[in-house]
Amino acid sequence: MRRALNTLTGRLALLQLLIYAALLPLLFSGLDTVVRTNTIDAFVRHARAYSGALARELELGGVLESPSRTIIFLDGSVEGGRCVYAAMELNGRLIGSSASDTPAWVRARGDDLRFGKSHDGIYAVAMQVRREDKTGTLYLGFDKRPTLEQLQSARDQIIEALAIYGVGSILVAVLLARLISRPLTQLQAASRRVARGEPLVQLGTDSNMIEIVELSHDLENMRTELVGTAQRLREEMQQRQVEQAERAVLESHLRHEQRLATVSTLAGGLAHEFNNILVPLILYAEEALEELDTEHPARSNLERVLKAANRAADVVSRLLAFSRPMTSREPEPVSLACIVDEALDLFQALIPPNIELIREIDSMSAVVLGDATLLNQVVLNLCANAVQAMRERGGMLIVRVLGRLADSAVPTVELSVKDTGHGMSREIIERIFEPYFTTRDVGEGSGLGLSIAHSIVISMGGSIRVSSVSGEGAEFVVQLPALKQDLPVREAALATPS
Repeated sequence: MRRALNTLTGRLALLQLLIYAALLPLLFSGLDTVVRTNTIDAFVRHARAYSGALARELELGGVLESPSRTIIFLDGSVEGGRCVYAAMELNGRLIGSSASDTPAWVRARGDDLRFGKSHDGIYAVAMQVRREDKTGTLYLGFDKRPTLEQLQSARDQIIEALAIYGVGSILVAVLLARLISRPLTQLQAASRRVARGEPLVQLGTDSNMIEIVELSHDLENMRTELVGTAQRLREEMQQRQVEQAERAVLESHLRHEQRLATVSTLAGGLAHEFNNILVPLILYAEEALEELDTEHPARSNLERVLKAANRAADVVSRLLAFSRPMTSREPEPVSLACIVDEALDLFQALIPPNIELIREIDSMSAVVLGDATLLNQVVLNLCANAVQAMRERGGMLIVRVLGRLADSAVPTVELSVKDTGHGMSREIIERIFEPYFTTRDVGEGSGLGLSIAHSIVISMGGSIRVSSVSGEGAEFVVQLPALKQDLPVREAALATPS
């Protein structure tokens, strides 16, 4: 009920009902007074006029000459004027009509003057009749009941008319409210559709009322502005999210490069310090071997010392290679397919029997600009890492070289090394290219293989990424910029890196 009263239709209907309730007594009283006054006035005028006409006739005629003629006149007065009684007092004698009974109180009552003076349903009129020889009074009684019934009927009609007017006014108020609320309801429905995610819905109505039309225009302009603002905000938020994602990737790469730079500096310093120790050790060992006889018992020990020193020097050289940019040799056009094929030929002997090597090499792949020896080292390091992941339970080592990939802005050549080993977790993947990071047991790896491979690829303008699921193997993908094959390509056999 409260909800219905709070609507525009309910409010207007209630307001009209209150106005009608306030005006109803005034309207009824006014109409009833006008009708009552006019009806009574008409009745009184008729009674007075009729009585006056009879009195004048009595004054001028010879009706009063005999009682019989007077009675006949009074009988005609009763029938013609619809009187309740008619009587004539003449010289103290009261003569009444034979057509009706004459009340005994006619002399005492006299003239009512006012319509509402008596309550017996009779309006009494007393008229003086004067002749030269006679003086008397004409008494007439008029029936008020038809007039009272007419007044009651008029009152009932007034009440009926006012009731019809009240119902009609309320219906008009409801129709007017509907006429006003219908375009507002249309605007409300359209605005709710916009709020539910339909921004193209226009806020319009078919009303031709100027206020409603102007309101719909203003709301439509506001919707257009808000939709445009919301679209700009969404685009800015999406752009901000993309920028934040790119920033996070760049920050991650920057932190990774900073760690590599720090470790490279440390590795370079350590390598130089170890070189200062190893160089005289190797020189003195070689000089001692030259001076000792081949049968000398200390010769074998010196050879072991020299061999260990050379192995240490090899480790130092790897540290130096990791610590400085890969610009020691001039890059040249090389065929990645040939390098991978030859590197796998060399690596084949190191693969355990429980691991199957699968080659998918596109011999027509494009060439790249780089160092053949360093690329050979990248292939061997990636393959060695894959074999290590499958050493216990075996599996498949899949090496692919895809041709020229032209779907990117810069054509590239892609090298893929995939294994079916134990895979890596997300935490390990995030640190896989960090120097000296390894998951192998102590003494089984230095943690430099993948770091060096990463440095080599980056120095040649390429990229390297890894994807892995724990327990399902891993895949390393190297992408290098491709060159036009209008330059001489080096396809000679490559030396095995130390």
